[in-house]
Amino acid sequence: MALKAGVLFVDDEPDNVATAVSVLQGSLGVPVEAVETVEAAVALLVARPWAVVVMDLFIPLGDHPQRVLGARAVRFQEHVQHLGGLILLEEIARLPEPRPVVVSHTACTDHVLLDLFGDQVLRRIPKPAPLDTLLHNLAEVMAALEAR
Repeated sequence: MALKAGVLFVDDEPDNVATAVSVLQGSLGVPVEAVETVEAAVALLVARPWAVVVMDLFIPLGDHPQRVLGARAVRFQEHVQHLGGLILLEEIARLPEPRPVVVSHTACTDHVLLDLFGDQVLRRIPKPAPLDTLLHNLAEVMAALEAR
């Protein structure tokens, strides 16, 4: 997978990732964008390929998620309203290959919820992670993708 595909952050607290987005954009030379809802993330994921999606578990679905969500996600959206990350994983699984690598950046410590990530999440970075920890982890993920 070419690095040109970029990194997509999905976090409803943009201040948490603003510096990381800026630093990664400058250092990696790939598109790095941040969005705040599942709806916005799915729209970007469908529009073009991404190498990595860095996502929180607790993200809102958006104002009109039914416009972009698949049938299964629409069916469960009201039951997992505050767990938009699970819906986003459903939507990433519907993307054609090659799918982006998913990195979790969440404060969630509930093992039952984290187990729901299954093998779709390559790496988990606890939140709040210091900027250098976040950048180091993402650099490792990007290097592994480049080596493929």
